[in-house]
Amino acid sequence: MGVPQRLSRIRHFVALCFALAIFFGVGPHVTAAEPPLKVYIKPIVPFTFEENGRAVGFSIDLWERVAKETGVTYEYTWVKSVADQIEALKNKQGDVAVAAISITAEREAAIDFSQPFYESGLGILVGTQRQSSATALVKSVFTLDFLKLLGGLVVLLIITAHLLWFFERKRNPDQFPQAYLAGVWESAWWAISTILSGGCDAKGPIVLGGRIVGAFWMLASIVLVAYFTASITTVMTVNQLTSDINGPGDLPGQVVGTVRGTTGDKYLTAHRANVRTFNTVEEAYFALEKKQIKAVVYDAPVLLYHVKQTKNDQLKVVGRIFEKQNYGIALQQNSKYRKPINEALLKLRESGYMDELTTRWFGPTD
Repeated sequence: MGVPQRLSRIRHFVALCFALAIFFGVGPHVTAAEPPLKVYIKPIVPFTFEENGRAVGFSIDLWERVAKETGVTYEYTWVKSVADQIEALKNKQGDVAVAAISITAEREAAIDFSQPFYESGLGILVGTQRQSSATALVKSVFTLDFLKLLGGLVVLLIITAHLLWFFERKRNPDQFPQAYLAGVWESAWWAISTILSGGCDAKGPIVLGGRIVGAFWMLASIVLVAYFTASITTVMTVNQLTSDINGPGDLPGQVVGTVRGTTGDKYLTAHRANVRTFNTVEEAYFALEKKQIKAVVYDAPVLLYHVKQTKNDQLKVVGRIFEKQNYGIALQQNSKYRKPINEALLKLRESGYMDELTTRWFGPTD
């Protein structure tokens, strides 16, 4: 047998052994690459939105860094609402959902979440109205507290006038006549003049008791003048911006807009507000602009970003942030990607990337 024949048989034998090894799982095990993850995203500025034909935002930057850390590939699918994202995960049409998705007990029962990556809460966006300085002055000064103060001042004025007349009527009858009505009137006139001009020309108490009463009244006058000065200084601007809603306590009974199926929707319903729901927060902004609703209740960072971007001085986020909530990356129930995603989030937090990302999108934090 020639050398070429022997080499040919050896090659055939090696090929046969290799084929048998693969068939019985002895040799190298070759697996097909996993398909890209289906990542469902919804528009919610500044977390996920489209710019120049590509997805951008805080949550997009974070997810793409997480994907790089975990070594997964992915493809985006846009949907209209968080409800659509959750439904896609429940039906196993999507693998991951990214936006500004609040972690709630109801959602956790149907899907899984990563650990929180952003702490948020609900805010109230109102469209303020301009009013004249005179109107602002009347509304700011003539409050219930002011009326109570004014009533107390009148009572104090009457008491002061009687005491001053009582001490002065005998030794100073020229200025404070002994006759009751005439004497009390002159005493009251002195007290009023002291408030308005700091004193009364050629008139004043000379008896020790009268001077003590007069000194007390002068101190009270200083407090009153200071109160009026502070009130007027506060409101005497070109125009004042006002709203009927200044915090969560003002929401019950008001026509308030939010996005359907969100945390804001549930909060407003539970607190007896007259709720109007919209498919997107942009639709709620438009309704507020057209004065169809009194306020928009939604995620506070989204509202603050909107005010910053629009630079509309008649839009204002009022009151405190309430109904604190955390955003997370949503996953299918019992997803195998939960652990590696959590590990990546921890790594990014420890490396300082999360702080850097927050500063980039929302500015420096205290």
